[in-house]
Amino acid sequence: MLPKNAELIINMFNDAGYEAYAVGGYMRDKLLGRNSDDIDITTNALPEQTKSVFSGFSVLETGIKHGTVTILIDHTPYEVTTYRTDGEYTDSRHPDNVEFVRDVKTDLARRDFTMNAIAYSHRTGYLDFFGGFEDIKKKIIRTVGDPYKRFSEDALRILRALRFSSVLGFAIEENTQKAIFDLADNIALVAPERIFTELKKLLCGDNAYAVLKEYAAVLNRVIKLNGEVDNISKLPKDHSMRFAYVCGASVGESLRFLRADNQTKHICKMLVDSEPIPNDITDCRIYCSKLGREYSRIVFDYRKSLYNEDQSGICEFVLENDKCLSVSELDINGNDLMGICISGKNIRVVLNELLLCVLTDKIENKKESLLLKAKDIDIR
Repeated sequence: MLPKNAELIINMFNDAGYEAYAVGGYMRDKLLGRNSDDIDITTNALPEQTKSVFSGFSVLETGIKHGTVTILIDHTPYEVTTYRTDGEYTDSRHPDNVEFVRDVKTDLARRDFTMNAIAYSHRTGYLDFFGGFEDIKKKIIRTVGDPYKRFSEDALRILRALRFSSVLGFAIEENTQKAIFDLADNIALVAPERIFTELKKLLCGDNAYAVLKEYAAVLNRVIKLNGEVDNISKLPKDHSMRFAYVCGASVGESLRFLRADNQTKHICKMLVDSEPIPNDITDCRIYCSKLGREYSRIVFDYRKSLYNEDQSGICEFVLENDKCLSVSELDINGNDLMGICISGKNIRVVLNELLLCVLTDKIENKKESLLLKAKDIDIR
């Protein structure tokens, strides 16, 4: 059931007189038949005791304040946390303090959803105190205990519920759903980077359309949906494509708020600003040249998926067969132009003009032809 190194960790705890269980998302995914590599382990051993048990291994104090250390085995990290209860969450995100406890049920009671509150040890089997098995069987997302308390403790759990619904195709239980709508404003307390991480996964889920339709009022607290989500399932599971689609012209503003990476921002802007794929091969060369080889296929996939544009075959031909679609691919460079007395900002002007001539078949991409043409370009 567990990878050998996870079993090794649990065995070492047990042999030293401590309890230990695999918990959380790994157990949920295994019960669902889904692949998962992220194994969290909980134990009644205190952090210093854990370090003593694993003195022969590299142990990192990754979250020692909250009882968490990370054990490295075969270069793979295994996060181990002492049984605990959480104190007040005055920032609606992190507990102000934690208290270590001796009982695994008390530890599991602080977790977010019943499906994530199942523990397992190969020696004792499953521990399911809160109906996680039944909820997984019924495909239901339900908080452990009072949903208002769980979501008030950590507002990120609201987005996690929506993400799980999108990715797993689970329905959100009625009281849990009501709390999500009532406490949606609390999402603003979550770090934008964490919101971005959850939304990337949510948008790429098989059930993204249903979640976007049902929870638009919640999601609009953190991104500006443009109202068009009906065709999201037609797109590849690429977060940039899906952000561009559901946010439209507001995608730049939304991604700035989420502190998204520059690559995502660039691709989304390019997709939103993209024009129909041309039919003419020369126009297609110019189209690909403006986008660049790296991004052309992304735009083609986006527009073909959404708008059924079939011209991508022409553009694929261009990308495969045209050896010069950018200034850097010209058989000439700035040093060559300086050799014929072209300098300064005129170098870029001439190179761009030469590229256009190559794209439109006016000259061949050969150094001699390009130098000859360069001498005739009016740069006044």
